[in-house]
Amino acid sequence: MENMAIISMANTDVVKANIIAKRTGNAFAAGYLLSLGNELRKRMQSGVVEFYFHKKNGEIRRAFGTTMPALAKAHINGRGSSSISVITFFDTEKGEWRSAQIQSLIKVC
Repeated sequence: MENMAIISMANTDVVKANIIAKRTGNAFAAGYLLSLGNELRKRMQSGVVEFYFHKKNGEIRRAFGTTMPALAKAHINGRGSSSISVITFFDTEKGEWRSAQIQSLIKVC
């Protein structure tokens, strides 16, 4: 008998996974990147997280980001936007808000 795994996803995760799969052309990678993005979002809520991603110009970027209210709240100006396929974070080195597309994530440390 084959080993089987059942994956349960919220509706928003299904939408995100479909977007990532279309952009990467790889459904397996979409699941991995979605999981990596969700882990990054969760960890940034409680501290500063080191992570790596590909910039739009192809460079690899090392970032230290957070969404922890105690660190980022003073820098919220109300003009931000939200997207299900983008991770928005406060860059603690640059002192500014930045974003990275989920499909560009490489590693969360």
